Amino acid sequence: MTAPSRGPRVRLETKVMVAVLAVLVALPITTLWIVDRHLQEQVRRDADFALAGARTSFLQALKARNDELAVRFRSGFYDQRFLAILGLNDAATMQAFLQEDVLGEYRDTEIVLFVNPDGKVFAKARSGGPASVTFEQIAAGAEGLIRSALQGEAATENFLVNGHFYDVVALPVSPLARRVAGALVFGIRISDATLQRAQPPGAEILVTARNQVVASTLKDAGQNDAVLRQLAENAASGRDVAVRVAGERFRPATGPLDAASAQQGLRYIVLAAVERRLSEFERTRRALVGLSAAGILVSGGIVWFFVRRITRPLVELRDNAEAVGRGDFSRRIEAFSNDECGELAEAFNRMTSSLQSSRAELERAMQQVRTTQEQLVQSEKLSAVGQFVAGVAHELNNPLTAVVGFSELLQSMPGDAKTHEHLDRIAKSAHRCHKIVHSLLSFARQHPPERKLVDLHVIIEEVFEIMAYDLRTSDVTIVREFAPELPRVMADAHQLQQIFVNILGNARQAMEAFQREGRITVRTRRMGGMVTVEFQDNGPGIKPEHLARIFDPFFTTKPVGKGTGLGLSLCYGLMQEHGGKISARSDPGQGAAFVIELPVAQQAPAPALLFARGGSAAPFAAEGKAPSGKAILVIDDEAWILELAAELLRREGHAVETAQGGQQALERLGRQRFDVIVSDWKMPGLNGVRLYEHLRATDAAAAQRVLFMTGDTVSDAFQEFLRTNQLTCLAKPFATGEFRAAVARMVRAGS
Repeated sequence: MTAPSRGPRVRLETKVMVAVLAVLVALPITTLWIVDRHLQEQVRRDADFALAGARTSFLQALKARNDELAVRFRSGFYDQRFLAILGLNDAATMQAFLQEDVLGEYRDTEIVLFVNPDGKVFAKARSGGPASVTFEQIAAGAEGLIRSALQGEAATENFLVNGHFYDVVALPVSPLARRVAGALVFGIRISDATLQRAQPPGAEILVTARNQVVASTLKDAGQNDAVLRQLAENAASGRDVAVRVAGERFRPATGPLDAASAQQGLRYIVLAAVERRLSEFERTRRALVGLSAAGILVSGGIVWFFVRRITRPLVELRDNAEAVGRGDFSRRIEAFSNDECGELAEAFNRMTSSLQSSRAELERAMQQVRTTQEQLVQSEKLSAVGQFVAGVAHELNNPLTAVVGFSELLQSMPGDAKTHEHLDRIAKSAHRCHKIVHSLLSFARQHPPERKLVDLHVIIEEVFEIMAYDLRTSDVTIVREFAPELPRVMADAHQLQQIFVNILGNARQAMEAFQREGRITVRTRRMGGMVTVEFQDNGPGIKPEHLARIFDPFFTTKPVGKGTGLGLSLCYGLMQEHGGKISARSDPGQGAAFVIELPVAQQAPAPALLFARGGSAAPFAAEGKAPSGKAILVIDDEAWILELAAELLRREGHAVETAQGGQQALERLGRQRFDVIVSDWKMPGLNGVRLYEHLRATDAAAAQRVLFMTGDTVSDAFQEFLRTNQLTCLAKPFATGEFRAAVARMVRAGS
């Protein structure tokens, strides 16, 4: 038989170098792309920050200038000479005073007006300024300011006068705190030079009105008329679009100077330069590219050196292995390096020693025998308590049926939200008790659990919710170290929940007596075909002599009355039924760790029915509403179950009779025909099986309408009875919906 073709031979050195170089190239490229995006975003944020700062600085400087003007003018008009001129009430004298004294002192002021109390211009003066700007235009534009001043309030405002940008200050004249005798109005034109004094560092300022630039801090603005006109148009429409002025890129921000100037279309534009930031960004990018290229070259050289160092001993190992295969066991490899290659040489040398190899093989075999023996002993210990657990557990199902049924029945009645919340908690707690009982029965009788695909993280979080109060009041902190993508497992969720509650409860009790604040770390991970869950605490730990016995039934280190010693043994049995493992490790004083291993689910199981015929009591789903008005007989030795069943069925519109035992049921059956007969299995005297046998002998049709109930769902004898007679059974405790669905199925089957 010829060997299959293996294809062209590629050296290990080549494979490793290609793979490493691919990673070395891909990693810097990815890093550069991420850093490039980050730097671009950083440049944009820096520009936005600088722009916001420049805008704030300009507006604050403009406001400070207006406030300074108001203070400056207010302080100069209460000397004796001004008061005397004011008392003359002569327009010519006042005008001469304004022309010579006021404009002479305040040289940056172009126009000054004195307005009498009735709002008429009494005197006026000017010192230069554009001829197109008249007194009347100033007075008309400052009409609102004049009204405020005549009412005793100083006011300052920026507005546009015939295409020129002005600061206008209106001050009330109130000599000796008497009534207002008039108002002084000052007009100061804001030129490019004035705007430059309010210019923030690293920014340019423009003031626009009606798509025209009326003031600017830009040098040689006339050479950029088209750009400035575009900026003015953008400002008028409220758009902020980056522009290039005089070869440099700017980002703009625009807005109205104030509410009054907004009505005139007067807006400011702040330009923040971003060219320097972009240049720094490009330099950084080039530096990163250079460093990445150098790193790839250096890393490639280092990898090549180490690959050569690894492949040489591999070639020597191959030659010696071939010699050993031919029977030459005297071959030895010199360990010329103190690393993995040297360890490989030493391992090869040890392999050639037949005595050492045989001894190691024998020790491994003996260890496997000891492990198997310990597992068999543990299994025998667990089976010793099976019958005891089963005898106690199934007796709990009858009272649990009443708790579940009546709590759900009360929930359907009117009541306040708090009462319904309490009833919901009662029902959930009873269902949980039922699951625990069912788990105990399954464990005791060696029946497989009810399994389905479950998410371990969801179950663990539910356990945390259940134990939240105990953990919180015990000052225990939960640390989650969950695997990001944990595969599902095939398991019974309630049994796993029971295992986790038991482990967490033991850890909490141990830490509570050991220290004030405890910590439980819960880790999940996948290891091959298994999923592991680890619970590690920082409690006192487990003594070495106790560690080997903690899974024994009835073994406990707790005081009498504080523990039964069945918790961990039950966990051990449940894990074995799931095909998993549970183990523990501990160092005294350093805490303990419990590790649970479960196999990864291969495929989902077939969906289970909530109700089954001819088999064990299993779940069954309702198939719509059955006809009402049927005659139904309910038989049980527990009065509260009879009361619950009667109440549920009467609400469905059925006529219900009850019998407390099989003998009383025969009397009812002798007097009346019933459409459905619901009977318990275990009853004193005439039990359910004997009642069915009597009906089958005397009334075969009535026997086909029997629906059984039982709390011992894992009884082998009863399972065989159901299979033989193709009968249906409802497991206790049952929810009210399950009971109604079961009866409805029987009603439909008999219709």
